[in-house]
Amino acid sequence: MALKNFLKANFALIIGLSLPVILVLGFLLASHIPQKLDTPPRYELVFSASHYDNHSPFHIDFAIRNQKLYMKLTPRKEQEGIYVKELFIYNGQKGSVRKIDYLLPQRLQNQQDDEMPVAEFNDFIIDNNSRSLDGYEFVLGSYRSRGLLGEIFGSHSGRYVHRVKKAGGGSFIIPDYGNESSYGNFNFIGWITNSEKAGDPGHAQ
Repeated sequence: MALKNFLKANFALIIGLSLPVILVLGFLLASHIPQKLDTPPRYELVFSASHYDNHSPFHIDFAIRNQKLYMKLTPRKEQEGIYVKELFIYNGQKGSVRKIDYLLPQRLQNQQDDEMPVAEFNDFIIDNNSRSLDGYEFVLGSYRSRGLLGEIFGSHSGRYVHRVKKAGGGSFIIPDYGNESSYGNFNFIGWITNSEKAGDPGHAQ
């Protein structure tokens, strides 16, 4: 009887405390349902992201030539700050992202622009079509806060949420890839079509 009276007397308070929890659970469920409606992407996605580097001797960009990954290097001018592109691979089967460390030459011949294969990807065939062979496409995301719990507990940080999506099928969020606040200019590069036959490029982090 005491419990019944307590519930009646504090009904509004109980509802007020329960509603945020219900909303959070609802948002979490809604964000994961699309990922359960289809098979995860079979092919790994290669992308780059930029960060400011005041010490790199080169401007760095990437391109696909005959289904191989090349780096395009341009000498840095004196006292010029630049943005360096770093490489990442998203594995939809594992739901993970790993950073790939690639080696740069010590200097460029005649200090002129140069283009060379990325040695860590020599064994890989990369398709730079926007749609993978199993129908997924990369979707550039918008900025998203850390959600209601983050607001409640004082965390105002967020991140850009990118995903891969199949028309009429599944949608899978690309996980965090490090301190994303220091990265910008997310760039799609391509899909690795033979990763099952080749080894792991670079050094996973």
